[in-house]
Amino acid sequence: MGIRAQWIISEAGLHNLNCAGITTGWLKAWLGSAGAEDVSIYPLESSGWQREDAQWRIFFADEMELIHSAQTLGLPLDGDHPDHPEAFDTSPLLLDNPQRICWSYRKGNGSILFISPGDIAYQRKLYLKHINGGRALLPLAVLAGDSGELMLEPGLSAALIGEGEALPESALNGDGVLIEEQVVDLLRQKQLRLRTAESCTAGGIAARIGRVPGASDVLDRSWVTYSNEAKIEELGVDAELIERFGAVSAEVVAAMAEGGKGDGAACIAVSGIAGPAGGSDDKPVGTVWIAVALPGESAVTQLLSLSGSRSEVQWRTVNAALTLLLAQAGQQVT
Repeated sequence: MGIRAQWIISEAGLHNLNCAGITTGWLKAWLGSAGAEDVSIYPLESSGWQREDAQWRIFFADEMELIHSAQTLGLPLDGDHPDHPEAFDTSPLLLDNPQRICWSYRKGNGSILFISPGDIAYQRKLYLKHINGGRALLPLAVLAGDSGELMLEPGLSAALIGEGEALPESALNGDGVLIEEQVVDLLRQKQLRLRTAESCTAGGIAARIGRVPGASDVLDRSWVTYSNEAKIEELGVDAELIERFGAVSAEVVAAMAEGGKGDGAACIAVSGIAGPAGGSDDKPVGTVWIAVALPGESAVTQLLSLSGSRSEVQWRTVNAALTLLLAQAGQQVT
């Protein structure tokens, strides 16, 4: 029988995740890479997590909620267990950003970890290896689109790679790395800076990159150009292009990217119809054009036909744009 694991998240913890842009899909996938075969997500306020047996439990909540949860389980957070001191091996785990002590309890194959809100994404290897006893993490292939069995977020999925299995050719990475982390690392390696020219995503691409520690090494500037006037004035797009092809077109998004790139700076550009209104027979809601322009090269464009709510269309657009950048910048010879 494989390891069953739980993420138990309070409203405060969920708010922290939302602010960081991290979905519970990523949390489940990361625990899978640590060796869990079945991962459930429970609200702390529910009683479901208490009814289900689990070898691993990670609580993500504010300090007072963690104290109450520990008391519910008979596990004081100070590590002092006067009634049954031999029952659990208690040890602290230090996480940064913000610096905080997390308490871990281990007995046999069972582990319980209490984490207060803060960075949960970029220090994941620390708590994942802590809860699984220091074992190596399994390869976790991150895939563009929804083909993987693990849904991460709109536009990204994942698959755990077993021993002897090859990484899918379409995989963006095999280490469970956030796509924005991968972009920052690649641009740093290529000694490229990044600019974005965004219409339907309203700065979402730049914000996504800005989540990553060290983003200032690569992120240069961003334009949010919803209006045609902004595209013309800020990016130098020819007004005749917009008149002839429309703002949502390969020609205009390529011109946006070309206008935004610079010496040593690549530019991502997007223009689309996120909905719920604004579509037409020729360009229905979900029609999005993306472009990437690298220094010294012509812009490469891609048409997306997306479905879902406005926020889902925007989220999928951001992921598709970053995927296109990875494909183009990864091919560039330095």
